[in-house]
Amino acid sequence: MTTKISLIGKPEVGKTTIKKVILEGEDPSKLIIFPLEATIGIQYSVHDFMDLKISLLDTPGQSLPLLLEDEEKQIMTFGDTNAIIYIFDYPTWIENSQDIIDDIKKIYEIKKKIEVDAKIILFLHKIDLLINKKIGHMLALIRRQVVKQLNLPEELPVYFTSLHPNLIYTVYNAISDIFGNFSKDTSNLKEIIKKIMNGSSKITCVVSNQKGNLIIQVSTPDFDVSTLYYLYEVIYQFNKSTEEIHSKSKFINAGSKILYMLGDDISKFNSNFKNIIFFSEILDENELQKLLSNVKENLNQIYN
Repeated sequence: MTTKISLIGKPEVGKTTIKKVILEGEDPSKLIIFPLEATIGIQYSVHDFMDLKISLLDTPGQSLPLLLEDEEKQIMTFGDTNAIIYIFDYPTWIENSQDIIDDIKKIYEIKKKIEVDAKIILFLHKIDLLINKKIGHMLALIRRQVVKQLNLPEELPVYFTSLHPNLIYTVYNAISDIFGNFSKDTSNLKEIIKKIMNGSSKITCVVSNQKGNLIIQVSTPDFDVSTLYYLYEVIYQFNKSTEEIHSKSKFINAGSKILYMLGDDISKFNSNFKNIIFFSEILDENELQKLLSNVKENLNQIYN
């Protein structure tokens, strides 16, 4: 079954660059030196992800005003779409947040008008432009601003992304998390992790696929998500390592906090999975080992 995703946004916010880097393996450093030319016309591409086939529709930013007004183009772009990803960048948000809010509200109304059952997802891109020691808290503030200004009947998910080397995993995580919502394998594993972590405190769990991309991220309600922007680089290096990582554990510096990390390779249960990693503020190695063992037992029952 094919999952259709539409990428839309204003010119030069990074739609095509994200696609090229994350799904086509382009080197982001080269794209900084040799920027892509503006997308002309709607571009379609197909990508394999886990047990899915993703049909990606990349729309030109210059045509966004017309798209938001022309019903025929709306049906062509959003019809039968599973997810609509609207990408805007930090400089544009600071310069004219109301313009961004107006776009998103129009997309929301279009979705209702043409009766398409698609999720609207927001990417605030280029967060490297606000890097500082309190990046997590700043992004939480921006998220509240977006939700408040939109004032919609439902809260739209907001991902904060960047192709900066220290933050590139934010994009991998966002894309994989969205695609993973449509994957049966990913959904099953996510439910297992949620069930096992239920009742735990201050813990997060991530799972990567064979390409090293995050496909699952589950956190307890009291986990300090501001630490994730420090952990993404740790996760990236962990997944790219050629070392054997079976039950590897260590302490991780996550800004103002020290977290305990435990990881393992779970690819023997399903070739679409690779590493599972737990991070905790309070649990020790033995307690995390119990959670990990429970995940493995559940996977063994499903796949063996």
